[in-house]
Amino acid sequence: MAAPIGTALLGTGIFAKDVWKKNLESKSKTGEVEVLAVWSRTPEAAQAYVAEHFPKAKGVGGDEGLQQILDDPAVQLVVVVLPVQASLPVVERCLAAGKAVVQEKPVAGTVEQAQAVIRAYRTKLLPAAPSPQAAPLWMFAENYRYEAVFVAACRRVKEVGRVIKIDLICDLPMDERNRYFSSAWRRDTALCPGGFFMDSSVHFIAGLRMLANAAGCGEAVTVAAVATQAKPELSFPDSVVGVATLESGAPASISISLAAHQVRWSLSVVGVDGTLEVLRGGWGGTRSEYTLGVVSKATQGEEVVRYGFSGCPDEFEDFLGSTRERAAGSPAPGPEARSSPEQGFGDLALVEALLASHAAGGQPVRVVQV
Repeated sequence: MAAPIGTALLGTGIFAKDVWKKNLESKSKTGEVEVLAVWSRTPEAAQAYVAEHFPKAKGVGGDEGLQQILDDPAVQLVVVVLPVQASLPVVERCLAAGKAVVQEKPVAGTVEQAQAVIRAYRTKLLPAAPSPQAAPLWMFAENYRYEAVFVAACRRVKEVGRVIKIDLICDLPMDERNRYFSSAWRRDTALCPGGFFMDSSVHFIAGLRMLANAAGCGEAVTVAAVATQAKPELSFPDSVVGVATLESGAPASISISLAAHQVRWSLSVVGVDGTLEVLRGGWGGTRSEYTLGVVSKATQGEEVVRYGFSGCPDEFEDFLGSTRERAAGSPAPGPEARSSPEQGFGDLALVEALLASHAAGGQPVRVVQV
């Protein structure tokens, strides 16, 4: 069996405790990962995290602690789970140190920030590496791209024939029932433009872009939208409704609200030969799983399949595989890979365009492309 991948976790917030703890514990038990260090902006937070979850790891904090991790050759993989305001500069440092890096979404606070760092990664850091093993590896964590239901939907979407339209509806309650409601950094619209809306919507837009490309519709070219705020306790906006025009000419409606009381998540593709829908919540669904429904000329009536949540462990499995391939001499995956930072750029660009259209009075704006 191969030696475990020496790993450091940067960040000890909600998602690091809820999701990455499980990911790292699971792979530590199988011997695939060894957690060597946990970092936080304060050493006390990092030490408390390791004491509870990974007592053999070092808990370090501040700039000095981060540099210790970057200087440690035993640390091959760094998982960055930080607020968007702090994430990208830390990712830059990790890449410059030649590490394999997993970055949790969003990729950046703005498209401009993301574009500059991705360009430097592709045109400077990778070509300058003396060998593939010494090259940095940037992997972007967007679990929607790995959810089994979306993977299955992409396999089957061609059954609907030529696409007439795509509809995305996301009604979610961002209130005291949600563990992220108390988050301070998601309310910081100066450094996290769009606040809660941006941080949540990059997920939903990832699913939309994934399915639109699989259906042959391509990327969103322009978008027109209006934004509102129904709940003053949320950052502006908490609700956005818009229409994107895809490269194929097909329209994609986008309706997202974080002010709703009931969960309703629907992504449907309507074609001349059938309809496909990914559903969670709503009147006929459940919050605890997805359903994929397909009706087409090829099916005998409606086919409905249920899927549990699998995106977070499945993406980590892929990241570990890419890290092993890098150690074996494989080059970094290109922009088309579902784990590439360019995918995160595309998600953020469409969200940013929705907000820009509202600021322009609902006029269509072009979506910035990678």
